Amino acid sequence: MCKDCIFTLVFLQKLSKYYNFFQWLSLDVVLGACAGMLFFQRLLEVELTWVEYLLLALAVWGIYTFDHLMDAKNIKGRASSARHLFHQVHFNKLLVWLILVGILGGYLVWNYVHFSGIITFGIILGLLIVGNILFLKFYGKKIIFLKEFSTAGFYTLGIVLAPWIRYTKGPFPTVFWLMILGYLLMAWFNLLLLSYLDKHSDQRDQLTSIVNSIGTGKIKSLLNCLVGVELVYLAALAIYLPSYYYMHLVLLTIMFLVHAIAFFQPYLKKEKIRRRIDGIYMLPLILLLL
Repeated sequence: MCKDCIFTLVFLQKLSKYYNFFQWLSLDVVLGACAGMLFFQRLLEVELTWVEYLLLALAVWGIYTFDHLMDAKNIKGRASSARHLFHQVHFNKLLVWLILVGILGGYLVWNYVHFSGIITFGIILGLLIVGNILFLKFYGKKIIFLKEFSTAGFYTLGIVLAPWIRYTKGPFPTVFWLMILGYLLMAWFNLLLLSYLDKHSDQRDQLTSIVNSIGTGKIKSLLNCLVGVELVYLAALAIYLPSYYYMHLVLLTIMFLVHAIAFFQPYLKKEKIRRRIDGIYMLPLILLLL
């Protein structure tokens, strides 16, 4: 094998290793959430500061890490999935970082944003999210089917909160609500697909999941239904919306098509699918170039 080929192979292996850490730390989700807020910021044409983006990043990382640490703590023995195993091995370090992130968030609120409307609603939303996680962890077995939908709803609310509050031009344009619904359906599909992919590891680790509660067949049927609903919805938006909003519609369509294609490629490895459907949420960052 030539030296260049060996070097390329080693480089790709190292890159894959580092990206695994990037994923296990939920940093792809953090960037995806910030990209989502940029999506709605540009849609409403409002101004946001770097502090609001940093606060969103800290909040998303804190919530996801808190959720993963709780899962890792509840798993008896060695976790089956690489993500949960990572949180088991580095539990104490991540817990310290979680506390530091909370302190940094409080500092930013106190010194830069103060207790404005965005912080008030942000704190309420954060408390609702944490409360929802705790409720589902301890008492949610009977309503486990709501977990993915409620999480998708809170995620969508989180990324639209700042643009929503900063908008002062009168009534919200109809396109804003239409795009929120499209984003919500995509986020719900994403979480259901991830649960579908994790069905075996969740079962081995005795973690409650919607797939293991209501069955693989029903979840697959629901995912097929959501593909049809979202594609029809996006096609209807293409007919209804003026061309001024086509950039946002094209971005949302590409993002969902990546989800749909991944779902219809069951032969792909679970981690490869996860990389695609979580990574595609960063696509709206392209708006920074426009």
